[in-house]
Order: sequence, then structure tokens, then C-alpha cells
Amino acid sequence: MKKRNLPVLLTICLGILAPVMFNGQNLYVKQIITANGGKFEFVPPYQDFVTLQSYNPVSGAVNIFQSVFTQSVQDVLIKGNIAYVAAQDSIIKLNLDTYQRIAAVADSGLNKLYLIGNRLVVSKQYPVTTFFAEVLDTTDLSLVISIPGISGDCGSMVKAGDSLYLTVNGGWMGTEGKIAVIETTGWTVTREINLGTEAVGMLSIFLYNNKLFTVNKSPFQTPETGSISSYNLVDYTFINTVINKNIGFGAGIDGHLLYFGLNYGIGSFNLNTLQIEDSVVVPDPGSALFKYITSATIDTLNNHLYINIGDYVAAGTCLVATLTGDSVTSFATGISSDAVTVDYREAPAGIENKRSESMLLTLYPNPVSERLTVKLLNQQAIKEILITDMMGRAIMQKYTDDQKNSSTIMVNNLPAGLYSITVKTSEISVKGKFMKK
Repeated sequence: MKKRNLPVLLTICLGILAPVMFNGQNLYVKQIITANGGKFEFVPPYQDFVTLQSYNPVSGAVNIFQSVFTQSVQDVLIKGNIAYVAAQDSIIKLNLDTYQRIAAVADSGLNKLYLIGNRLVVSKQYPVTTFFAEVLDTTDLSLVISIPGISGDCGSMVKAGDSLYLTVNGGWMGTEGKIAVIETTGWTVTREINLGTEAVGMLSIFLYNNKLFTVNKSPFQTPETGSISSYNLVDYTFINTVINKNIGFGAGIDGHLLYFGLNYGIGSFNLNTLQIEDSVVVPDPGSALFKYITSATIDTLNNHLYINIGDYVAAGTCLVATLTGDSVTSFATGISSDAVTVDYREAPAGIENKRSESMLLTLYPNPVSERLTVKLLNQQAIKEILITDMMGRAIMQKYTDDQKNSSTIMVNNLPAGLYSITVKTSEISVKGKFMKK
């Protein structure tokens, strides 16, 4: 695995006390939401259904909080404290603070969800034969418009400028990959970009440096060949990178690396060089014995992968790993955990300086030679301290039950460099960085 270039000086100048900032917000991970599709049953009476569960990354608690009485799940999308779930023949809107339903509508052929303002865009697939995308009002999930002009089954979406880009794969019998371009002010299809037969199986789509990147799942007919395509939004050129391995879905982007299903495990793809960076970030969990990765996502705040593993018959597990593949922990899931996402929240403002109370972490001296003092200014008792290098690898871990909001760690044996530190209490998880001299 290649090391990434690190903006060390910039990181130090930002200051250890600064909260984790995304788009001007102080964010933390409240929970991980997993949707379990259940065991597919061919004839009624059905005994198993879709369930939704939460995982608290600080306490490790798992809570099954909702059932959807249908046979599969396709996607979960979170905005603030609201979650939208696409589950075969139903779209559900939930409050993730109370875990209660707000609205639900019947639908068909559901696939992926995308949010633009107060509009929820839904991509469609078999058994739908026309109108492969629709737009709903987020208030009550009422239909705003069914979008005509898309040629076949659709997958994921991403917005760039005033356009929404939607993958068109044509379903399991598709022969080429296309990207539908939807103008979002009037919800009309302006064109379809045909990336050809090498982009067959187009599924997941991401935006990086004015380019669209699609992960093209290996077709049923040729399971050991897939591809990743890039489309330049500036000069309208595209490149299909054919990969002679089994390709699955895209899990997400961190920096210049795209994490995706590769040889039934998880690999990474360098978006700058258009080459595989690491062919085995997470290995195949046992596809020869019908154990598969069913869904995965990236927690970009904590540099973690959440990877659901199961056999579609029995309850599975979610593996939590660093972005270099080191195992962190795991927790129980249900059957067919086909969707997982991270519930990011804006941290509550402090009284005096408007900073998040949960982010007030002091590390001193910094830079440090031997003895590092860790202190939480909100007075909560420290339970665990984890030090990782900038590749996400665990270097040192310390547990404490002394009920103090400060702790001292000897770091004299660490090589010189920049390190990340995670401090956990019974309620929160706080991150910071320090420099070892």
C-alpha cells in the first residue's frame, strides 16, 4: 500500500482544539444505520421482513428499532435526524431521534435515493418498464413528477452544478453503461451519455475533481470482468478502465481513493492514476462458502469502513475496519444487510465560544517527546484512548476506569510523525491530532 501525501503543516496550524469541520459544520457520528432485507421467502405467509437497526460507535450498543413488512431493502439515506428508506415496494421516512415513522408510501421497482433540497429523487429498476426515476416531496413523500426519457433500469446518482447524473445499466441483461443527465430545475432528461459496452453493469457513481467515476459491476454473464469509468465534465471525454476481476459496488471515496467491491472483498482504486491502489483492503469473507459482503460504506470522519457480511439466510455481522484494512471491531446484524449509512450530526454549540462541547479536547505538550496529557474540557470521564497513524492503523490503545477527564500516555517509543488520537467516554467520541518529535 502506498502512503498518501499529508498536509502536515496545515494540520498543525489548524490547531488541536479545532472541531472536526465539514462544509463549515462541526460534525460527529451519532450512529450507524443498517437496513436488513431479511430472508427472501417465495410464497406467503411470510415470516421474515425488513428491519432497521442502529449501532452506537461509542457504546457499541445495537438497537433494532423498526420493521418494514416487505421482502427486500435497497437504500437508506440520512439528512440531519431524518432517514429515508427504499424497501422494495415502500418508501419510509423516519425520525432518527425518536425512531418513529413520519410518512410512508407504496411504490415499486425501488433502487437508490438522492436528496436535493426538499425533493427526494428515486431511481427505479425491474419490474418497472418506464419512468425509471421519480421525484417525491420530502414533507409527505407525495409524487412531484415521474421523469420520462430514461432508457432502462437505473442505479446511483450524484449532483454536479444544476444537473443530476444517474447511472443507467439496463438491469441484469444490460449490454452497455449510460449516464442520464437530468436538469434539476424542471426535472427533464437533457441527454444520455453512452460509455459503451465496457461500462456494462454501471452501478455506483461519485464526483471527484470535475469528473464522474462509476463502478461497473461484473455482469452475470462475465463475473470475472468489470470496470471503473471516468467521465470528464469539462471536456466530455471518458475512459473505461477494464479490470479482469469480480467487481461489486462502490463503498465511497476518501481523498483520492475509491473503495469498492473487488474479488468479493474490498479494494481501493486511485482516482488520479486510474489504477488499483490496493487489491485487498479487506479480503473475501468466504464467497466459496456463500458468505458475501452485502453492503459497505465509509465513515469519512473517523476513517472507518463499515462492511456488512452475510449469506442471505442467517443473521450476519458488520465488520468495522480502518481504511487500510485493520480490524477495529464488529457487531451483529440481521439477514441480508443490503444497506448501511452513517448518521452524521452537527455537534451542539458551546455557551461561550460556540464550539461543540464534545469537541473540546486538549493535548499537551504538542509537539510531544515523551509524555502526552489528554484532557476533556467538558469534564466527562475518559474510558478509552486510541492512537492511530495517518494511515488509520492502530498504534496504541488504553482503557481506564478511574473516572477522570484527563489521562497521561507515554509516547516516547513512537516514531516521529503526525498521529491521530480518539478519546471515548460513555457518551461521546472525540478526535484530535498530535505531533511526536
